[in-house]
Amino acid sequence: MAARKKTAKRRAAKRAPKRARKVAKKRVTKKRTTRRAAPRKAAKKRAAKKRPARRAAPRKAAKKRTAKKRPARRAAPRKAAKKRTAKKRPARRAAPRKAARKRVTKKRPARRAAPRKAAKKRAVRRPAPPRRPRPVPPAPAPEAPVPAAFEPQKAGATAKDLLLFELERARVAVLAAIQGLGSGSAMQPVAEGKWSTHEIVLHLSVRDRMRLDEFDSMLAGNPASWAHIDDPAIYAEMNEEHLAPLRHLSWDEAVRLLMTTRAELIERLQAVPDEPGEVWTEAHPFGASMLRLPGHDRGHAERIKNARLAG
Repeated sequence: MAARKKTAKRRAAKRAPKRARKVAKKRVTKKRTTRRAAPRKAAKKRAAKKRPARRAAPRKAAKKRTAKKRPARRAAPRKAAKKRTAKKRPARRAAPRKAARKRVTKKRPARRAAPRKAAKKRAVRRPAPPRRPRPVPPAPAPEAPVPAAFEPQKAGATAKDLLLFELERARVAVLAAIQGLGSGSAMQPVAEGKWSTHEIVLHLSVRDRMRLDEFDSMLAGNPASWAHIDDPAIYAEMNEEHLAPLRHLSWDEAVRLLMTTRAELIERLQAVPDEPGEVWTEAHPFGASMLRLPGHDRGHAERIKNARLAG
C-alpha cells in the first residue's frame, strides 16, 4: 500500500507546476528522513545490548570444558602405548636374528668348499699342450763399409792429381769459413792473444807466396828455408816479418790476395810433369812442402769458424 501511494504522489507531482514540484520534494525528503532514522537507531541499540550478552556466556563455558577434558583423555593412552612397545619389540626381534646368523655360518662353507676342490683336481689332470719352438730370426746382413770421401774420383789418380785435389778442397773450406764476414768483424781477434781473421787470411797468402818464391829450388831437391826451424819463437818472428808489410791492406784486398796467390800456385804445380813420381811424395823436399798446405789451411779455417760461432 505504501508503494502505491508513493507512485501516485510522483505522478501528481509531474502534472503540477514547478512550484508545486519544489514543495512536493521538500515534503518527500522530510518524510523519508523521519521514517528511516527511527528504526536505524533502534536497531543499533538492540544489537549493542543483545550481542555481548549472548556471545560471552558460551565462550567461557567452552574454555572450561576443553581445559578439563583434553588432559584427562590424552594422558592415559600415551603412557599405555609406551609400556606396550617397550615390552614387545625387543622380545620379538631378538629371536629371529640369532637363528639367521647360525644358519648362514653352517650352510655357506659346506656348499662352496666341495666344488672348489674338485675344480683344482680336474685342472691338474689335463695335460699341457706342447709348445711350438719360436722361429729364430735371420742374422742381419753385414753393413757395407762406407766409402771414403770422393773415393770414385780418386780411383786411378796420380800423386800429382791427388795433391791438386786436396789443395782445392782446403781452400774451399777457408772461403766457406769467411763467407759473409764483414770488415769490422774480420779485424777482431779470434781469441785472446791470437790473430784476427784478417791476419789469418794474410798469413795463408804469405805461405803460398813463400812456396812460389822457392818453387824451383825445392823442385831441384833443395830443402825449404824454413824446414830446419823448430823453435816456436823463431817461427813467430818469421811470420811477423812477412805480415808487417801487408797489414795495411783492407779486408776485401786481403781476400782477393788469398785467391790470386793460390790460383798462381795451382798453375805452377800443373806445369810440373807427373814423373818422376818421387817428386810428389814426402821423401822429396818439393812434395813434403806442398803436402803440408791442405792441413795448414783446414786448421785455420776451423779456428775462424769456431770464433764466429762463439761470438
